[in-house]
Amino acid sequence: MRPPALLPGQGELDALLDDGLTSADWIRAAVLLVVAVLAAVAVARLGRRLIGRWVDSAFASQIAARLAAYATFLLVFIYALNSLGVRVGPLLGALGLGGLVLALALQKLVENFVAALILQARRPFTIGDTVRLSDQLGVVTDIDARTTVLASLDGTIVRIPNATVVAETIENLTRNPHRRSRLGVGVAYDTDLDIAIEALFDALARVPSVRDEPAPQVTLTRFGPSSIDFDVFYWHDSDVPTELSTRHDVIRSVHRALLDRSVTIAFPQMVVWPGEKRPTPVYEAGETPEFAQRAASDAERRGVVRRRVSTWRRQSPRSG
Repeated sequence: MRPPALLPGQGELDALLDDGLTSADWIRAAVLLVVAVLAAVAVARLGRRLIGRWVDSAFASQIAARLAAYATFLLVFIYALNSLGVRVGPLLGALGLGGLVLALALQKLVENFVAALILQARRPFTIGDTVRLSDQLGVVTDIDARTTVLASLDGTIVRIPNATVVAETIENLTRNPHRRSRLGVGVAYDTDLDIAIEALFDALARVPSVRDEPAPQVTLTRFGPSSIDFDVFYWHDSDVPTELSTRHDVIRSVHRALLDRSVTIAFPQMVVWPGEKRPTPVYEAGETPEFAQRAASDAERRGVVRRRVSTWRRQSPRSG
């Protein structure tokens, strides 16, 4: 029976365990491992402070400090193995193969981790921004190695995988201090449009949260099925609570301003036909003198046209 195949580096470890190493060698190796752990911790703390001075992101500085700590520990660990006489090359090959298998098993975690690094590098939003991610609206409270955490407006906590955030459209509502909103208004067809426009501008001027700069706009958009439609554009602070309260105040103010000027806010209407005949016909029955005269004139014109066509046919040469 053939012996099982050895992994790269396994023979070195077996030979190391069979060798007669002294207690001093093992103590030195243990001391080096302790030094590696302490050095990694020190590098992590120092790196977090130094990187935090240039990078305005707690997560980015934390990740960079951890990577530096892992590299420090790995270097001291390799030095400890060399001090015990272990050839590190085959062992690193075994660790690389195992790391590949582990990476395939943890593919989603690795994907989310890389996406977190991309988010920190590109910075489409920061903690405290109000964003819409993957049909979720909320305030960003944290960005960890796997998820982006949102506090939604209804008080729930939503965790979205970082890979999904990178792949989806990111809508940052508070990156700029001010945003524009639109309100559609329809008035009746018999409305004096100049009066309606004046009323809409006056309504916007009465709302304190509507900004003067940029100035509001009122534009006519179309002839609707039951109304002549306006688009009312106004600017306000970009946070969602201000947006909602401003819309509330604008609707109240527009309704009052239009009613004060007797402008009808249109609504869909339908005319129901009961199926009865008209009480009076649209056209009078019988021939009126005007109708008879118009019919005679039409007959005379048709006769002139026929005579001209007949004369043209007699005078035109016939083809052989």
